[in-house]
Amino acid sequence: MNTNDPHPNRLVIRGIAALLACLKHHPKALREVVATAAFAPNLAEHDAAFAELGVKTRIVGPIELAQTAEGPCDDVCALTMRPDFGLARISDFAEWRESRESIVIADGVTDPADLAAIARSMAAFGLKRLLLSGGTEKLSFHPEAWNLSRGAMEQLRLMRAAALGGLLKLVEDRCCVVALSPDIGRKIDLGVPVRVPARHLALLIPGGKLDPDIQPRVEHCYRFPGLVGQPALSLSEIAPLAIAWFASTPQPRADGFLSRKRARHAKDKGSNPTS
Repeated sequence: MNTNDPHPNRLVIRGIAALLACLKHHPKALREVVATAAFAPNLAEHDAAFAELGVKTRIVGPIELAQTAEGPCDDVCALTMRPDFGLARISDFAEWRESRESIVIADGVTDPADLAAIARSMAAFGLKRLLLSGGTEKLSFHPEAWNLSRGAMEQLRLMRAAALGGLLKLVEDRCCVVALSPDIGRKIDLGVPVRVPARHLALLIPGGKLDPDIQPRVEHCYRFPGLVGQPALSLSEIAPLAIAWFASTPQPRADGFLSRKRARHAKDKGSNPTS
């Protein structure tokens, strides 16, 4: 490996789904593709793309593939090199508000399976921006998080959110934070999405209890779905439910606060002959 590589984070991805997602979304990250002789014919249609990128394909036996993949793998793996993710800035929140882009914040998530579940859920419901904070950034290049996501991590735009409490305080006029919690908050109604005119939404998913330093920055807090007193769902189980609910929230209209109400009143006036 070249020590002068500007993309210093080595990450091995396993499986054809992850490889094709990387080839589609981050082709320049690919360095080498390793496959078994039995699976190699399935890669033939991508040989031209690999050649154009300067990515070599190596055919090995099952034992060497598992060693190269650094975990269970029976078809193909790939060596990739990734750049560090950037820090989220105050100006980014202004841009996301203008583009009406909802974001998800993973705070204190320490289990790669949980981060993978969040990534899969976001990809399934069309959310793209994932901020990592509170130690979650340590999973940025964890191979299990990437492999369990089955290519979903490739589709997301990952950023780090240092000093999350302070950052959210600075952008509270631009962003409404909706948080999930295993033990506090209102009962979540999956059929009624949160409505916040004129501001874009951020869904905060904690790895455990909600950080007390962040609670003042949260406008809406909901308990994990499920009945009180019954065995609770795990974070990886509630992620698809919560993100599907969050993604169903109507986006703010471009013409600003209460525009829908004004438009309705204007229509009513025009249809009333006595007005």
